[in-house]
Amino acid sequence: MTAPTPTQARPGGHRRRTLLGAALAIALSASLAACSSGDTPSETASASGPVTLEFWTWSLKGSDPAAKAIADKYHQLNPNVTVKLSEVGGTTETASKLLAADQAGDTPDVVQIEYRGLPALVVAGAVKDITADVAGAKANVEPNIWAQTTFGGQVYGVPQDIGPMVLTYRKDLFDKYGVKVPTTWDEYAEAAAQIRKKDPEAYIASFAANQLEFFAAHAAQAGAQWWSTDGNAWKVGIDGEASLKTADFWQDLVERDLVKVEPLLTPEWNAQVNNGKILSWAAAAWAPSVIYSVAPDTAGKWESAPLPQWTKGQAAVPFLGGSAYLVPAKSQHAQEAAKFAAWLGASEEGSKLLLGLDLFPGGNAGRQATLTHEPPKLMPQQKDFYQVTDQVIKNTTIPVTWGPNVNVAQTAFGDALNKAALDKTSFRAVYQATQQAVVADLQKSGYTVTK
Repeated sequence: MTAPTPTQARPGGHRRRTLLGAALAIALSASLAACSSGDTPSETASASGPVTLEFWTWSLKGSDPAAKAIADKYHQLNPNVTVKLSEVGGTTETASKLLAADQAGDTPDVVQIEYRGLPALVVAGAVKDITADVAGAKANVEPNIWAQTTFGGQVYGVPQDIGPMVLTYRKDLFDKYGVKVPTTWDEYAEAAAQIRKKDPEAYIASFAANQLEFFAAHAAQAGAQWWSTDGNAWKVGIDGEASLKTADFWQDLVERDLVKVEPLLTPEWNAQVNNGKILSWAAAAWAPSVIYSVAPDTAGKWESAPLPQWTKGQAAVPFLGGSAYLVPAKSQHAQEAAKFAAWLGASEEGSKLLLGLDLFPGGNAGRQATLTHEPPKLMPQQKDFYQVTDQVIKNTTIPVTWGPNVNVAQTAFGDALNKAALDKTSFRAVYQATQQAVVADLQKSGYTVTK
């Protein structure tokens, strides 16, 4: 789960992945060639004796019996391999630690990283190309899920979990107020207005300006691509018209006081959720577990529905969040590490075990197991929860393609958008300023950027 995080199987998706890979490949050239050659320590350090794999992760906590069971099971299947769980923070902290370890030549063997953080690490040469190592596992994960870790046809990570987006809402209060569950964003705005009329203290949702991934996903659903490539050059579409359309949408809701300007998971947000004053969250399939963690007494009052669409009848759903297992370029046990990553993320047994960690597994077997799994604790009565979330994965998920300088966008975007929301100044201007900052940074880093 990646609470407060590519491509899909639809026309043009393969070309986008290839172009992105070309740009990354040029940036890496010599370093990736070295990392994938048979002469490097990564390839030659396969030990014939016992091996301990150091696994940096935040999903598998050593104190969690389900996580320990995973490590023990792999050791049972592979007696010469012991998996040592090392708990780390989220992507920003983990990426910084990995780059430092790479420079020192003392890296772990498997690292969990959010999809949005992978391109920058690939460009830095800190990630091993594991295409050949995971070839036998490719059929066990849908192509549009592998696409989140694949650049130029080369695989740099095994998907752990995914976040197909849904609308999780207070069914009891929607029913009480006579509000229909919205199927389009226009209907969402109408529902927001109805809720404000029924309860002047309640809002359909909060407006959390610092959630860059959400706004990127929302723009992608409208047809935008914040990062893409054109031949050997990058293109940035944060200020494209499709993206600005989404900025206008949220600005209208904020200015009409139809959403609450409030970050997620603050004490105030938690209290409003508990008190029935924030009635929905457009997020991924992991949202119910997050809500349950802060508002367990509301269990049984929530349900999840398909994400509202820009055009009625369409089913365009972005992935939001999710992580992959990468193998550092300087791992001393790279082959064993890639084998473990493929087992945990893509094998039938491993991906089913991930379900026990309250994740939505990326592997086909784990996804299939969700269909007969108990629904989240937040909505024990909604027996079709996983059918709702799984139905979009094969055919309707759309790309949220990340570039190598997501951190620059995050810095330029979040605080500025929050200030615009509070001051009621232009959201478009924030998107346009973020565009300029991202483009300037790419150019400063030596990339060609085209219009």
